[in-house]
Amino acid sequence: MSTCRIHNIRFYNLEPRSVTCLSYEPKTRKLALARNDNSIEVWNVGNAPFVECTIAGHPENSIESILWIGPRLFSTGLHGMITEYNLSTVSVKNEVAVTGGAAWCMDVNHAKTCLAVGTEDGYINTFTVTSDTLMYERIFDKQKGRILCIKWDNTGEMIYTGSNDTIRVWSAISGHAIHKMTTSRKEAKKETIVWCLAVTDDNVIVSGDSRGCLSFWDPHMGTLIESHESHTADILAVTLSHDMNVVYCAGVDPVVRSFCKITMKSTGRAQWVKGIERRLHAHDVRALVDADGKLYSAGVDGYLAQSSYPPKVLVKYPPLLQPPCATVCRKSRCILLRYPNFLELWRLGSPAKTPPEPVYPGMFHQLEEEPIKLLELRTKRDESIISCAINKDSKTIVYSTDSHVRIFNFDVVEGDAQLSRNDTDISVSRVQKMFFSPDGKLFVTISNDGKKNSATLYKVEKKNLRHLGSFHTNKEGIENVGLACFSPDSKYFVCADRQGRIAVYNFSETVSTETPMAWSLPKYSYPPTAMAVQKDTLNLVVVYSDHKIIEYNILQRHYTEFSKNLQSRLPKQWLARSFPITNIIFDPRNKDIIIMHDDSTVYVINKSNELLEKEAKIPRRENGYITEDSNSALSSQSQQAFQILKKYKHLVYLDWLSDEELVAVEVNPISLTEKLPPTLRRKWFGM
Repeated sequence: MSTCRIHNIRFYNLEPRSVTCLSYEPKTRKLALARNDNSIEVWNVGNAPFVECTIAGHPENSIESILWIGPRLFSTGLHGMITEYNLSTVSVKNEVAVTGGAAWCMDVNHAKTCLAVGTEDGYINTFTVTSDTLMYERIFDKQKGRILCIKWDNTGEMIYTGSNDTIRVWSAISGHAIHKMTTSRKEAKKETIVWCLAVTDDNVIVSGDSRGCLSFWDPHMGTLIESHESHTADILAVTLSHDMNVVYCAGVDPVVRSFCKITMKSTGRAQWVKGIERRLHAHDVRALVDADGKLYSAGVDGYLAQSSYPPKVLVKYPPLLQPPCATVCRKSRCILLRYPNFLELWRLGSPAKTPPEPVYPGMFHQLEEEPIKLLELRTKRDESIISCAINKDSKTIVYSTDSHVRIFNFDVVEGDAQLSRNDTDISVSRVQKMFFSPDGKLFVTISNDGKKNSATLYKVEKKNLRHLGSFHTNKEGIENVGLACFSPDSKYFVCADRQGRIAVYNFSETVSTETPMAWSLPKYSYPPTAMAVQKDTLNLVVVYSDHKIIEYNILQRHYTEFSKNLQSRLPKQWLARSFPITNIIFDPRNKDIIIMHDDSTVYVINKSNELLEKEAKIPRRENGYITEDSNSALSSQSQQAFQILKKYKHLVYLDWLSDEELVAVEVNPISLTEKLPPTLRRKWFGM
């Protein structure tokens, strides 16, 4: 790969969004994550974890608890409603009111037939889970004080709740309290708050409270079995391993500690002993969940941590927006940056026309003009942006929220930025994905009404968008579009869904209202995380969540020879990567070069080089030279097809500004952590 200049953009300053709760669905291997802006991210953790879809948050809503019931997702919060979500349309499906004011917690029985909710006023509400909604069943006796956590037992006959100073055992049949177990206090006048509960396979209650104590209770006798002062501050989250033999706990004291279940030889009784502890976060941990032997933790810092032991592994996924969150406008040398509820348009700086001599890889180039922010476009009522798009000349900007689609005309006249509303009428109120074609002549929107995915085409004219027609992607089996892209010649449009299906649509030069000709690629068992089409060859390159790579020629409609040879030669180091590939580009000066990146690394695949053995280590190229040693000679390393080109921290976007210039957008981890509240103060070495 020949050298090029890189614009390293570090002014993309996202605000950290803390995580409030997690829920895992083992059959579909989906992890639901709620943030403090009331948005919900659905992560696919089957292989390399990635955000499959994001449900936009609303300021008037609240999410204090989130729960899977089979493939259905529910939440509840301080607005006093239970909300079910439609994951096809990525929106609210229906809501059911709760008796007793604000709701703090909920849980479902093991049979997945009954949902219990704990409220601010001390009521337990139960609902029957039907095929399409929730039906109110009954309300239990009122207790004094709010119910902060709730769990069903394994039989479905009892419900356990935690509140101030108290853990109660309720009969799910009669609605009366059977036992009231009182916690002790550290200070006489300070209540002990029971923040979280878990239930073992033999129905022992595990509680975490504001004293930092992890306690085990017998629900049949209503007595305390054992207690451990595991933390120096509040325990906010507890969870059990999938085999029920390990309890994990963490909270304001962010150290994740484990307690293992052993059987005493002398008495034959089970006892919980302290196991390993790991400091996975620096700030409060608010949620823990075990998913098939891997522990997921999250909290105030917004990072989702995936850890396991043994062996000791830790991967932290940053609190970024679901890609794409940046778009380069080549013609105007601008870049559009997407934030949760506003857009920024920047004009990039111009490098010096006569660079200093000599020019060498890795050097810093001086800019004749610094980047300039041209526009900050905020949504009405701070609604969350679902999707956005900008034309290649940056003169047409479109974004969609849950309630409306806005189209703007933008221009810079004599140094003054001018923004005006475009009067084009978009027939739908929300658009999940939108794209301008590379030649700037077409605009495509993709939306889902719950039954069909509709793609609508518009002709881009000087001051408006003219409607051309629409078609349904369901005809080719594409149900929930996760990825889409144009070919560089704007003649082909590729759609991929969350089930691993991919379809190619042929857009002729004069698009009619008829459905375009389309065909499907062979379905793969995992969803794709990135795809792109090469300019001259029209090769479609797709990377899946398990890091499988395919190259498919659109003109000939078959896999290339390189793709066929690659399947059995993918390096083990590549397949073991914990981060998914999020973007693919091509070198415009060399058709054999494929460039792709994940959160931290840029990879280069040179198809003209040799595919070595699967055990071979991927060499790293630094300033034009191979820097990592392996069993083979450096000369042979430089001829490997796979190479690591550059390391970043939270790289969110990479694309060409011109044939000689790249744009790399990254989020500085320090900018995320410096905006967080202070951590728990500790005494170290007598200080």
